[in-house]
Amino acid sequence: MSNQNLDGNPKNKDRMGVFVCDCGDNISSILDVESLTETAKVLPNVVCAEHASYWCSTDGRERILDMIRSEELQKVVVAGCSRRTHNRLFQKTIGQANLNAEMLGIVNIREGCAYPHQAEPDMATARAKDQIEMESAYMSALNISTSIEVAITQKSLVIGGGMAGMTAALELADNGVPVMLISHLTKQALSLHDTFGVIIVATGMPDEETARLAKLLRLKQDTKGHFAEMRIRLRPERYMERGIYVCGSVHQPCTIKQAQFQAYSAASRALKHLRKKSVMVGGARAVVDPMKCNGCSDCFEVCPFDAVTMIERPAQFSKDSVHIEIQTPDAKKQSLSVIDPILCTGCGNCVSVCPVGAATMRGWSDEQLEDQMHIALRDTSDNKDSLRILIFACEWSGYAAMELAGRQKLSYPSNVRAIRLDCTGRLQPGLILKAFEMGADGVMILGCMPKLCHYERGNEQAAAIYNQVESLVGLLGISPVRLKLAWTPPDDAPAWVELVTKFVEGVAEITGVAK
Repeated sequence: MSNQNLDGNPKNKDRMGVFVCDCGDNISSILDVESLTETAKVLPNVVCAEHASYWCSTDGRERILDMIRSEELQKVVVAGCSRRTHNRLFQKTIGQANLNAEMLGIVNIREGCAYPHQAEPDMATARAKDQIEMESAYMSALNISTSIEVAITQKSLVIGGGMAGMTAALELADNGVPVMLISHLTKQALSLHDTFGVIIVATGMPDEETARLAKLLRLKQDTKGHFAEMRIRLRPERYMERGIYVCGSVHQPCTIKQAQFQAYSAASRALKHLRKKSVMVGGARAVVDPMKCNGCSDCFEVCPFDAVTMIERPAQFSKDSVHIEIQTPDAKKQSLSVIDPILCTGCGNCVSVCPVGAATMRGWSDEQLEDQMHIALRDTSDNKDSLRILIFACEWSGYAAMELAGRQKLSYPSNVRAIRLDCTGRLQPGLILKAFEMGADGVMILGCMPKLCHYERGNEQAAAIYNQVESLVGLLGISPVRLKLAWTPPDDAPAWVELVTKFVEGVAEITGVAK
């Protein structure tokens, strides 16, 4: 394992460029791109801003590269289409200038502003200005991150000696991969399971041993005890794949031919994983400040990925190369939370429950969220007589549904401002209450459907946070109508539009402020 800084020259870390896309006339026929560009030029840390017909074209990407080099940019914001379709393309582009992929921000002003609000071009442009400024503020507060290179052990473990297990083991061996094949879970395998690059589970129909395996390997079981399919649609791809695959009747009842087919499929995916040799783990990761941690272990309890370990607090440690001694007499008796950066997926559950603010997110800090909230909720000439609605939207559900609504050109109120979250479980009661303090007329939290959270229990944590806030808003004189938690499927745009529109109408009625 090794650490590798991929961000170029740190002394220029705040130099940012904003590139607004016309998208032919898909955007420029609705939004005032000249105004968007001029507004972007005066944003903090922005040293250049331009607009062009297509930044995704070869000429457009070459121009971005030229600007990165000539202006010594260390951060890039592209305002155009969805990051789902263009993130890799622009990450590859800035990578040619030795910029870390995390130093790219993408604002979807086409599906997010132009398409859904085409009947209100002025309001659509006002929203686009805010969303660009919000992304720029997020990027400005983004610290230089360190990506971790993790080597993949070139060994495999196959558990199960039936048709599926033997087929998978032979396929791996035929491709030159060392294989340990065991018919069932043994003490030896129990102690060695984490030394293999890949594990294929093919233990047959569920029994008592299946439950032991589920606990050891953190595999989900259905009501019949079968292991669920490990691949998850739209799984956040920047995190390390676990390398655990399931096949045969432990996955689902099947014939011998079906078991063989599943075994070949599992072995193929395992080989693909092993051939990577190593993976880079980046993105938002949680860290704990040992000076603040009180050893309560709340983070340990809520982490769905076993990334948190409670250790005995050392009497001394180093922080930022400074030697620090703990003066508390009973310091050794206290626990200290330590987060494994390899296992951490950045769900943010630990941050949301930490009572002393010791757990924080690198790349997803309170500062970044509050900066965006301030921009979204400030008084301007565009919104002084209208509602200010803030949406905290999960990247994989609420935000995806919003983009789909735009793609289908469905209209909804233009006074909403959306903050994209990797997971709504990252929120804290204080952040939601601060939104009301900043002037929000309404706050929505839109997360994944029950049992479908991409971070396993993030939506459950979001529900717990919401319940805390809901119990407080009445005491603060805030109508509960102004706060909404909802689970939104990513592929039902009409339902998303109806949900948001009804919420805005309800807030307008209770506050007496025009929509």
